[in-house]
Amino acid sequence: MSLHATPGSKNSEEHLKRSVSEFLRPGPPPLLTEQSVGEALNSIRSTGLEERIFYFYVVDPEGRLSGVVPARKLLTEPLERRIGEIMVPRVLSLPEGATLLEACECFILHKFLAIPVVDVRKRLLGIVDVSLFTDEVMELSAGGNNDQLFQTIGIHIQELQHASPVRAFRVRFPWLAATVSGGVLCAALAGAFETTLQQKVVLAVFMALVLGLGEAVAAQSLALTVQSLPVSRVRWKWLRVKLLREAVTAGLLGLLAGSAVALMVGLIWRDLPAALSIGGSVIVSILMASLLGILVPVILRIVRWDPKIAAGPITLAAADLFTVTCYLVTARLVLG
Repeated sequence: MSLHATPGSKNSEEHLKRSVSEFLRPGPPPLLTEQSVGEALNSIRSTGLEERIFYFYVVDPEGRLSGVVPARKLLTEPLERRIGEIMVPRVLSLPEGATLLEACECFILHKFLAIPVVDVRKRLLGIVDVSLFTDEVMELSAGGNNDQLFQTIGIHIQELQHASPVRAFRVRFPWLAATVSGGVLCAALAGAFETTLQQKVVLAVFMALVLGLGEAVAAQSLALTVQSLPVSRVRWKWLRVKLLREAVTAGLLGLLAGSAVALMVGLIWRDLPAALSIGGSVIVSILMASLLGILVPVILRIVRWDPKIAAGPITLAAADLFTVTCYLVTARLVLG
């Protein structure tokens, strides 16, 4: 199937919206996690190889992508070692619904020579290699329109790395303004609950700790989400699984941290209502902060804003605002 669009034609952008599945190659035979290096090499010899081999991909017994082994590493490891021991478990992949545009963007941002393509169950379907991108560039360049592809795939994402300090300031400051706004709102909330804070000094003492816990969990959740965010559009199935797993993890973290804080308040201040109020707000705050760490970058991806720049300030500001609200409202309800 032809890979190229007619240079300068009106349909160039439509061409880049075609599914990456149209350009799949089978790639090298997949390896199994339980295979030894020797068994894998024998399997490769018996199957044969394509002309270009950059990486060997590893699958589990159900064919789901589990990791990647660079060709050099496979050839230099002891024959008795298991593939599961030498593979890199975190591997970037494209969903089968990704577009040619998103594949080209991936090659620019991550500098890989090949990228595996998987279905909704993470089963390996094939690969696309860097020639998919370089062929597009050469075709457009031959038509005197070599800037078109770079403009279309959003090379502006990398502009910030080489921008002047003034331009970098203009790009980054609006998102930091979210942090400033969140801090002002938190201060206003604290002022509205001034009487409650004066009646229970222990609430003011532990507010900074509760805020720190919420921010730490939000930052962890955000970092994991940005790394695993699908290159193409976010699907509900992926989001549902991600939210469920994070909710369970955050629930366990919240229970442990909340119990520890409540025990500390109970032992030092000997105030059971305050201990229950602070411990309970820790549990709820950690749970919500972790979910915000997923939802904020997902929403930014949906509206086509860069999560790497915008998600951090917005997530932390939202987490702070929710944590303070939960903390003070819970205190007023429990302590009266």
